[in-house]
Amino acid sequence: MKLSLSPETERLIEEKISSGRYQSADEVVREGLKRLEERDNGGPTPDKLGKISAPKTLGGLAKFVEEITKDIPDSAWEKVPSDLAQNIDHYLYGTKKKS
Repeated sequence: MKLSLSPETERLIEEKISSGRYQSADEVVREGLKRLEERDNGGPTPDKLGKISAPKTLGGLAKFVEEITKDIPDSAWEKVPSDLAQNIDHYLYGTKKKS
């Protein structure tokens, strides 16, 4: 199958690949099609995600975090600084690192 993409669509695909979350244009397109399928079948959509209620227990919180992070690839987690919690102000605002 051959597809013709607008320059804007090509740019968006390249941005997704450059972010490191996707390795190829095929992955980006597959993810988009997966999201369309979810939407068409009543799965998660942005308007539904905004209505997620806060978990009421610690176990519920763990399940909630697991659910919202399950699609994040390991390569993205590897980019998170190991001292993020200690130096959050440094990473957000550029303040001096605590050590």
